[in-house]
Amino acid sequence: MNKAFYSDTPCVQYGETDMSELMRNPCRFGCDVQIVCTDGTAEISTGIQSYTMRTGTELFLLGGSLVQVCGMSRDFRARMLLYPKDVVFKALLPLDASFLNYIHEYPFFDHLRPGALDDEWSDIMQWMDMARMLFGRALPSFRKQIEQNFLQSMLMYLYNRIPHREIVGSREISRRQVLCHQFVRLIRENSAHEHQVPFYADRLCISSRYLGDIVAENFGGLTPKQLIDKQLISEIKVQLDNPLLSVSEIAQYFNFPEHTSMSRFFKRNTGMSPKEYRASRK
Repeated sequence: MNKAFYSDTPCVQYGETDMSELMRNPCRFGCDVQIVCTDGTAEISTGIQSYTMRTGTELFLLGGSLVQVCGMSRDFRARMLLYPKDVVFKALLPLDASFLNYIHEYPFFDHLRPGALDDEWSDIMQWMDMARMLFGRALPSFRKQIEQNFLQSMLMYLYNRIPHREIVGSREISRRQVLCHQFVRLIRENSAHEHQVPFYADRLCISSRYLGDIVAENFGGLTPKQLIDKQLISEIKVQLDNPLLSVSEIAQYFNFPEHTSMSRFFKRNTGMSPKEYRASRK
């Protein structure tokens, strides 16, 4: 599976991979991605969070996510599905708003956890087998309908495997929630180069003040700038883990006027300079 597989896709794609091309080499997924570990172990980072993948675990990441493999066993293998941009979001809207919120906050599933149903993992493998049958080859007719039906059915299955006490919130999604989810996706896609709130408000065709209201409502009082900065810090950390890049090169990539500006920003948010952070990771 080549790296082009990880960019946005016009249709659902199925593949099997060791993800070795992402080893210490972060890639931004332009599409939604579902990763199911079948063998071995791997540490996968999105910058904000790291996940330990082992047999029986699954990651469901929404588009715009930065993904890097920080380490893996020699026998690590995964089955992967890529979904066109916003397809998961649209499939979830008619189903349940609270599940959309849940999958955004908790994209990691352990199908062999204590208390899991005996057949849960074998069921996931059957879903992957069906995906291989449907999307591992060309479908001349009704492809969009098949993709939508498969995705909605699988998401409903996942929903029913999560203890409902863990899923809270309204079952109907409001326009303000839709805008909030769109804002979060725009941050994942653009925060590396766009650091200011007006850019995102303009993309959403709303005022910065209104954006502040809906973010505070859905993120416990946080501001849009705090969310932008949080994503930006996480991505800077990912690049700082690459010893081949200088601090100046990283600052240039993230659209800072000079490396001292990035250093001040980074220290203000983490308490460490970029060099101190690098030293702490050795």
